Amino acid sequence: MNYYRVFTLRDGTKRKIKFKEGESLKEELQRAGIKENQIFQMQLIESYNKK
Repeated sequence: MNYYRVFTLRDGTKRKIKFKEGESLKEELQRAGIKENQIFQMQLIESYNKK
């Protein structure tokens, strides 16, 4: 099972990045290439790998 953070930005676009344990929100935003003031909403979602 993997976790992803989905950022919905103010311009209506979405960015999805893999959640890393122990990483701060500031580090996640740097990795995603977005600024805090661009965020409209964020969600943490689960993804199951089907084999």
